Amino acid sequence: MGRRFLFFGLGALISIIFLSLGPENRMKKTFYAYIDYFSLDKRVIYHLENDSTTFSTKAECQLVYYSLSKDDLLEVLEGGEVNFEKSQTEKRPCQYYVVENMINEMELSVTFEFCDKANTVKVMGFTDKTEKEVCDF
Repeated sequence: MGRRFLFFGLGALISIIFLSLGPENRMKKTFYAYIDYFSLDKRVIYHLENDSTTFSTKAECQLVYYSLSKDDLLEVLEGGEVNFEKSQTEKRPCQYYVVENMINEMELSVTFEFCDKANTVKVMGFTDKTEKEVCDF
């Protein structure tokens, strides 16, 4: 019985070492994924990261005003924090989330519309905290 535990322990140790080696360090990714599971910000941002994100006309106008590209604006999701006080999470069929982050030395507060059933994400608008709101339709 002791030999079985020894062989099992040795095999588990070898597999942990094997998984943690290499350029993709799968063990580290999995560990961080388990830690981030309980972060509400990370879960919301995971759903907002969508390849087919659309932009409202107000957001398009603001992009021109601030001289930003769509990719620059979507960088707010990388390391951004969801402001749940300004977000409308109980609204149906779509929820509105406000994500805040620093982009190009501007404190941006971006409003996203997330429709769960259609799995669509739309940028409704954004504001720079140091300026008044522009392109208000």
